Amino acid sequence: MEGGIYIEAKGLGILIRKPFSPDENPLMAADNLIYSEDKNRKSLFNSWKARVI
Repeated sequence: MEGGIYIEAKGLGILIRKPFSPDENPLMAADNLIYSEDKNRKSLFNSWKARVI
């Protein structure tokens, strides 16, 4: 990746990386990164579950 500051989240065999803006709060940016990934995974799971039934 090119130079810059990134926020990373690691866990359960995955790595999520997002560019960090200087005007963001680091704790809020990390929370938003995890929240958006969790929302995306729940949406994918629910769409899969709806097809199975």
